[in-house]
Amino acid sequence: MSEIQPSAPLAREGPEGIGGYLVVPMLGLIFMPLAGLVVFEHHIGLSEYFSLLTGAQQVFVVAEIFGYLAIAVACPLGLLVLLIGKRRAFPRLYIVWAAVSPVSILTDLAAASILLGDIFEAQGVALFDGEAAKSIQHSIVYSVIWILYMQKSRRVQNTFTQ
Repeated sequence: MSEIQPSAPLAREGPEGIGGYLVVPMLGLIFMPLAGLVVFEHHIGLSEYFSLLTGAQQVFVVAEIFGYLAIAVACPLGLLVLLIGKRRAFPRLYIVWAAVSPVSILTDLAAASILLGDIFEAQGVALFDGEAAKSIQHSIVYSVIWILYMQKSRRVQNTFTQ
């Protein structure tokens, strides 16, 4: 009779563990919720004007607040838990989150222009100014870099196996 030997875990080539460039998105996931909550204070300041908005504008503002909290606070915290647990789902979900972020900025600006454009115009505030363009550009560049990293990195492939 032959005994069946348990197979040894496969040796992985290359780096593994949370280190190297993987520290950068990890730091982003740590600090983004904190920064998101600081920026959220701006949203709270808008509450005094809420009653002046039409029904569609109120729905947009509420949806924008919940969307912002989801993308800037809840998702990074959830992704951080997956990263620390070295969960297999982390890279895939990070890619989805990174791809949704710039799209959400563009969608938010377009909807704000349609629903609140007259209010901004009356106040002399341009929605699509240099700051908005920089924000969109930074979000796209960040997303492209880290999506490619999550897809191609040997460290990511070796680390997120659980």
